Amino acid sequence: MNFSSASLLVVVFFFSGCTTLNDPFEIFRSHSPAIETSQAIDENRFIEKFSIKAKFSYSIDSKGGSGRLIWHYENNQDEIDIFSPFNTQVAKIIYSSHDKRIIDANGKILSGDDFDRYIQSLFGKNISPDLFRNLITNHVDRIKNLSKDENQLNRATHFYNDEWNILINAFKTQDGHTVPSKISITQGTFNFNFIVEEIINIAGK
Repeated sequence: MNFSSASLLVVVFFFSGCTTLNDPFEIFRSHSPAIETSQAIDENRFIEKFSIKAKFSYSIDSKGGSGRLIWHYENNQDEIDIFSPFNTQVAKIIYSSHDKRIIDANGKILSGDDFDRYIQSLFGKNISPDLFRNLITNHVDRIKNLSKDENQLNRATHFYNDEWNILINAFKTQDGHTVPSKISITQGTFNFNFIVEEIINIAGK
């Protein structure tokens, strides 16, 4: 499957008769808002589990896409529900060291090369959930060959390696724990933006 076909696939999912949840984001409405700042309030705490609502967008050359997601991370496993901009569920990603699969809108389970191709259809490139999770949980040391700008106060906000240029533009703090809330990653003409809209649950040490 080439990139054009993959992009068409995700557009079809976005506008086809997939199951539309009544309101998948209802769980976030009664939660107290987080404080957003340009720098981390506490740079030394690590996140052990989280549940967030976020939106994303990407562009590459003249193509692009966007969507929303609910991401639960606990016990070293990610569960990421992907939605179109209109809150139609597109897919569910289950990701851990021993289990990497996607359940698409038709209930089909994708793994192996199909998993990688579907990730590219959703996000424009085959971006591993590891990248954003390690940024969110303050475990940037786990990102391979990552360097950072040293001339920064508090927590670093600019990282880079041979694959990505990463910029954190803002942080959200809730219950004494801080996560990056506006992340931009680039690679050549590819640009991906990830924005945390709400935090429903967060814990760490």
